[in-house]
This record gives sequence, structure tokens and C-alpha cells, in this order.
Amino acid sequence: MKSCDLQSGAGRIRRALEHLELTWAEVSSEWNDEVSRAFAEQHLEPMLPVVKTALDAVGRMDLMLREAQRDLER
Repeated sequence: MKSCDLQSGAGRIRRALEHLELTWAEVSSEWNDEVSRAFAEQHLEPMLPVVKTALDAVGRMDLMLREAQRDLER
């Protein structure tokens, strides 16, 4: 039976999120006005915890799928 791989996609999302956070930290030191604050408030701040929660859920789902696969192979 073919194994399900959720970790590869989750890893790409995690790296992209880290890149976004680092880039925003660099940019926000130069771009610090009302528009940047509105962008952060409306887009970045709501998105970050949602993505992190989704990544945690993917990790838990990956564990469950691996366990189910082991059970089916017995």
C-alpha cells in the first residue's frame, strides 16, 4: 500500500511561513506607516495563527494515518 505523505507539503508551508515572517520583520523596519500596520492587522496577524494551527493538525493527521497504515499492514 502506498504511504500518504503529508509532511512534505507541511514542510513547504512551514518554510514559506518562516520566510514570510523573516521578510516581514525586515520590511517592517523600513515600511512603517498606516498602510503597513493595516496590512499586518488585516492580513498577516489573522493568518499566522490559522496556518500554525493547520500545520499542527496536519502533524496529528499524519501520525493517525501512519498508525492506520501500520494497522492495515498487520
